[in-house]
Amino acid sequence: MERFKDRKTIFTEMSGLIYAMCALAAPFYCARVIAAKEDGPSSTVLFFDAGRGWAEAAMQSMFSSFGSPRIECLITGVLLHEYYLRVGDYAKGFLISGFIARQVQLLQLNMEYDDDILCRKSKMSWAAKETRRRVLWACYLLDASIECGINQLCLIPSNDIYVQLPCSEDLFVRNIPCNTEMLTRGKLLPFADTSVVGAAGNLDIRAYYIRAMAIRSKILKYVKHLEGEIPWEVTENSQFHKLDSEIRELDASIPDSLKMSAENIYIFKGSGRLNLFFGVHILIAQTFNDLYRVGVSRLVFPNTATKWIRENAPAEFIKLCHRTCISKAVYIGSLLKDLWNCHKLSIIDLPYAVHTQICSSVLVTSLSSWKEPDPPLSHLSHSDYQGILQTNVTILKYLQRYIKADLYYESATQALKHFNTRFSQETLERRATSSIRESSPVDNNDHIRPSQSSLEHILNPLGTYPMARKQVQHYDQQHARDGNSDKPSVPQSDIAAFCPSTTDNPANMDGFLGFQDQSFFSQFPDWAPDIPIMNDMGYPTFLDQYPVNIGDGTLVI
Repeated sequence: MERFKDRKTIFTEMSGLIYAMCALAAPFYCARVIAAKEDGPSSTVLFFDAGRGWAEAAMQSMFSSFGSPRIECLITGVLLHEYYLRVGDYAKGFLISGFIARQVQLLQLNMEYDDDILCRKSKMSWAAKETRRRVLWACYLLDASIECGINQLCLIPSNDIYVQLPCSEDLFVRNIPCNTEMLTRGKLLPFADTSVVGAAGNLDIRAYYIRAMAIRSKILKYVKHLEGEIPWEVTENSQFHKLDSEIRELDASIPDSLKMSAENIYIFKGSGRLNLFFGVHILIAQTFNDLYRVGVSRLVFPNTATKWIRENAPAEFIKLCHRTCISKAVYIGSLLKDLWNCHKLSIIDLPYAVHTQICSSVLVTSLSSWKEPDPPLSHLSHSDYQGILQTNVTILKYLQRYIKADLYYESATQALKHFNTRFSQETLERRATSSIRESSPVDNNDHIRPSQSSLEHILNPLGTYPMARKQVQHYDQQHARDGNSDKPSVPQSDIAAFCPSTTDNPANMDGFLGFQDQSFFSQFPDWAPDIPIMNDMGYPTFLDQYPVNIGDGTLVI
């Protein structure tokens, strides 16, 4: 920030860090200017182009020191990755994530700089050491958000990190050296000063976020390999109960000063950290859903992966899974609403778009597959659920101004429509008079299993890696048609190059059909730049087999 205020330094910036900051800030400034001019040009076009020049300058600066990596260049890369995902340049974002991981290895950020943690004799200052740790953990979170339980995509595994977790913001700002715990709860670095107590009390809230993400990565990997697993049996080898214990222990370890309360909300709002404060609690609740969805129909991709569990598990286990997923989705919805009402700008972040969309999908899917005559949660009515779903749609509509979140918004909208149709008064009366097995036109396709030959078929087709792959394929196909590799590519406006059809990816047929209403899509003739980075966690999107009219035919996504 000191360099940012120095006009001479700005023009001699070597790492590109200031440019990356400007790239992320430019769209927000642009939105504020456009809001003041009602008759101005299209805000959508201007907004997503506002920071491109800054981003390119940051990229050039970063690569000007190629081969001589520095911490500041790495920070620039992390911010650029965030920028590219926000504006929909997924291929750039995915490629730069690999560059980031290799820089982490070259700089050996996964290990402590030396054994003098408290900097009594070290040549490196405490602030510099803590900065290295924070950069390392930021890179780990970035990699974990792409990996999603797939070993092939993991470049920064948590078990190779021998660095203590970030200290509290107060200690960092005041430049006070301290010990904290490592990723494993209660574990200190081997050379830590054991005479100094209170390592756990020095942890920052981001430390709990990192631990939650590490547990979630293990759960996503577990859910992708359920063969032979009997989750309802409590045994020493039960992975389900081990993971369940880890989440509950993490949740219980959060100190009172970081728990969700009105007092803490005001404190974190005053310090400008509401985004992280709510994010931790939402992530932990979402991690419960990641695990307990194994007993809920259509919450795991593909649906056949959990078919044996659903057919053989005791009824009480199935009901427990449904109630857990529904209650956690309701809790997430309430937290999103609280943050929305408290400070809207704090919700502008990619993880919140993902959590909001998943919240709607989990809630509607779990309620739809509940087969018991009694309601899953006696204290909640269908109007309560409807209110949560409607708030999610409102939040995602707001996020569209700042993030490429159109399909997140459409997914939540379709989930709300599905809920309204399924749980209308007429439907409720019909269900009360007869017990009808949940049916869907896609039920006949339960035997279809995705191809395991490539990551596009293992992951959700709209995930980080698959979307980046589709962009690359689009460019290759365009160059082949032009017959000239030097000719610039057509802008990202051909949706067929980005969204696989059911022929390309049979896994798309496993999900809800959605609604045959073309009116929504007719408003968006150019959809490709608006396709967001959808999660790779295998949750339903309510966009499967949804026909999109692109002028020269119908594409099924």
